[in-house]
Amino acid sequence: MSLKNDAVLRSILRQQLMFGAFGFFALVSFSQMLYGVSFFIGVLMMTVNGWWLAKRFEKTTGLSVESSQRSLYAGAAVRFLALIAGLVLAHLIGLHLLLVAVGMFVAQAVVFVSALFMFGKKSV
Repeated sequence: MSLKNDAVLRSILRQQLMFGAFGFFALVSFSQMLYGVSFFIGVLMMTVNGWWLAKRFEKTTGLSVESSQRSLYAGAAVRFLALIAGLVLAHLIGLHLLLVAVGMFVAQAVVFVSALFMFGKKSV
């Protein structure tokens, strides 16, 4: 991957997975295996979604503005459908959808907090 902030992307994806693993092990330690797996799947879905967005963004380098917008909008539609398909699959295999959603929320919160810290460091 040749993104300008490749190290930042790897750091955020790693942090998301660490929070997912922490939540998984915390829930499993309370004998809640189904909840732990559901939570981790939610985190994993959003981590893959973020990586997929970064790859799509990388492919827009060098394209015109209109082509870049089309590519990003098409990618957003595909990622949205993939998330819906992931939620349907999670439901079909019997995962707890509320915990999947909590995992998705935690993964996005990690991105938000990481961005706040990065912007805070740059302004100092």
